[in-house]
Amino acid sequence: MKILHVLLTQLSIPPKDYGGTERVLWGLYQGQKELGHDVRFLTKYKSSQDDALYFDEQLSLESQVEGWADIIHFHFRYEGDIETPFVCTEHSNSEVEQEYPVNTIYLSKKHAENYNATCYVHNGLYWGDYGEPNFNPKNYIHFLAKASWRIKNIQGAVKIARKVDIPLHVLGGERFNIRRNPYFYMSSKLTFHGMIGGTQKNQLVSHSKGLIFPVLWHEPFGLAVIESLYLGCPVLATPFGALPDIITQENIGVLSDSYTELTEATKNIDKFDRRACHDHARMYFSHLAMARGYIQCYEKVLAGEALNMMKPRAKANIKARLQMKN
Repeated sequence: MKILHVLLTQLSIPPKDYGGTERVLWGLYQGQKELGHDVRFLTKYKSSQDDALYFDEQLSLESQVEGWADIIHFHFRYEGDIETPFVCTEHSNSEVEQEYPVNTIYLSKKHAENYNATCYVHNGLYWGDYGEPNFNPKNYIHFLAKASWRIKNIQGAVKIARKVDIPLHVLGGERFNIRRNPYFYMSSKLTFHGMIGGTQKNQLVSHSKGLIFPVLWHEPFGLAVIESLYLGCPVLATPFGALPDIITQENIGVLSDSYTELTEATKNIDKFDRRACHDHARMYFSHLAMARGYIQCYEKVLAGEALNMMKPRAKANIKARLQMKN
């Protein structure tokens, strides 16, 4: 099958540092190539890779995607007019109430439900980029998300770490923030690493006792969760969005909307099975698992089937901030 992926990003694929959707596309590209398909991708980044096509701002998108592929996979909401069969993946939560093409694919069961849809494929990652897990962690836990986003709830992670009296490493934020989610922490038990990626991030995660992820929205998927699991870290998180799709075993983490319960689980974090965390991510959230899921969707579309019963539609309150109990 000839597959063209379209993601109009200016970041490289694979991303050099941070880049969530770009990292997913890299895994999907790798997986589909391994399954024997002919795969290319179109971006705004000038790449030296033979399979990477550069998007020309002077030409229409339609003129640059037609003619080669059996199916086109847009990694954004696309409603143009092309002859080639296509699918779209929605990678985030909509800020407005709007309609989507009938062959739109979501990232988890809850993500699809929030758009009145049924079709979803879990994200996967190319684990060859992540090194080996660590089954003998150091004495700290970590938070991995954009700390400046209120819905990611850095305040909740700090609250839990302080109650347990364990050092917390924050990957994805600075010590001082005055933007959408103002905070300032002086404690020496809080270490801030900014927006990091690559080997530095992987090493910090692999040495952590676990991920604290008390998000306050319906997380579309959560790459931080499967990255942490792969590197041997149990996940202590809220049960919103995709989290129940990922944390499906008691020995790899806890889901709760109670700070008390998450704090208690953090106190007993050594009881979780780090090897089981790694094996779970490697089995269910690999680049090959994701690639197979999308190939099944392509085959349905090429056979003339619709992926959803009707055009999905975003609910108006998908991004509404959720609440936790004490």
